[in-house]
Amino acid sequence: MKQLSIKTSKTNELFSYMIGQASWYLSQGLQMVLFPTILILMLGVSPSNYGLAQVSLLAPSIFLIVFGGTIADRTDTRILLLFVHLLATTPLFLILCAIHFDFLSYEVMIIYGLIMGCASAFAIPSRESLLTSIAKGEIQKTVTIAMITQFSFQLIGMSIGGLADNLGVLPLIISQIFSLTIGAYFSIRLPKPIFNKKPFKLNKVKKEMIEAFIEVKNSKEIFPVSIAMIMVGLCFMGNNLVTLPYITTERYGFGSTGFAIVTACFWTGTLSSNGILALKKNIKGWGRALMIAMFSGLPILGSLYFEMPFYFFCFVIYSWGCGAGVVIAMGRTITQTFAVESHRGRMLSVYTLAFMASGPVGAIISGNIIEQYGLQTNILVTSSMGFAFISLLTLKTNIWKIKSPN
Repeated sequence: MKQLSIKTSKTNELFSYMIGQASWYLSQGLQMVLFPTILILMLGVSPSNYGLAQVSLLAPSIFLIVFGGTIADRTDTRILLLFVHLLATTPLFLILCAIHFDFLSYEVMIIYGLIMGCASAFAIPSRESLLTSIAKGEIQKTVTIAMITQFSFQLIGMSIGGLADNLGVLPLIISQIFSLTIGAYFSIRLPKPIFNKKPFKLNKVKKEMIEAFIEVKNSKEIFPVSIAMIMVGLCFMGNNLVTLPYITTERYGFGSTGFAIVTACFWTGTLSSNGILALKKNIKGWGRALMIAMFSGLPILGSLYFEMPFYFFCFVIYSWGCGAGVVIAMGRTITQTFAVESHRGRMLSVYTLAFMASGPVGAIISGNIIEQYGLQTNILVTSSMGFAFISLLTLKTNIWKIKSPN
């Protein structure tokens, strides 16, 4: 009877976690469509101003995520997630009022971006820090399920956002508020912290943020994985953000519809590989799986040098997504497992920062190379960089030897 009660409690905790995960990323998927719809179609902003608006969404996460992870380690994560979900609804109410009272403007959307970016900086490490306690020893499987939930509901949100042309933005903004409210409710149903958290003291936060980088640097498992994520951001994510839209429009003559198809192929591949990981028993060689998946991305990236039929191009991007799904799943699994329990939030935030900060840098590098020297030169340069990075990482660190402790 006692075992049944424990199993039921574990199931309820996992359910509450995944509902919260789904609500947040459904909202994020809607945002991916509504943000450009309002700025470009409703307000008619210039490309440079649109780029600046995108920075307003991303910059707070980059600059505040380690701070958010440190706060997650010092507070009741359930209460923090409740607050973050409710905070994320405030700019949505602002947009509703702006549309109703006719004061919607570029400045309003910048405010929206800044608040949502700040909310993400606290939401991501808070939710990640809870995952290990939810997993109850099945970390690889739980991480994979969390990723499937994230990517699935992100795609659902993007699909619903596509209805803006027919329904208008108001019903979809209301849907976003409703989704975040559900997440707020399920946040308080998550398990209590399994250790006594220190009281919040602002004067110690800066010291602990610095310690987070030192702890990651000293971890023989998390440090090489974080370096790997920097490489992924520079060489792969940068190309995903810049090169794919360029190929889709310049080589194949497609507009937004073609890019939507290509994006769907990538994320379908990510979901496929995570689905396989969820069905498999615990993989022992986590580092080996991560590096094989990264190496497999190099010939895929290199193949973009050549022109090919669009249907084969979509298959190549699907394969790229499959490898990306394994890289992300293994990276998160390793970091979740080897992070110090009481410092998990801040260590996970450093790992996340490595990927989030290097991605935009990679996009800038790829964009400049394409503009100055052409698409094919960019593919040669970034794939060569990737090969050099991955080879050095394999030879100079123990990442290949990282295994499941179970």
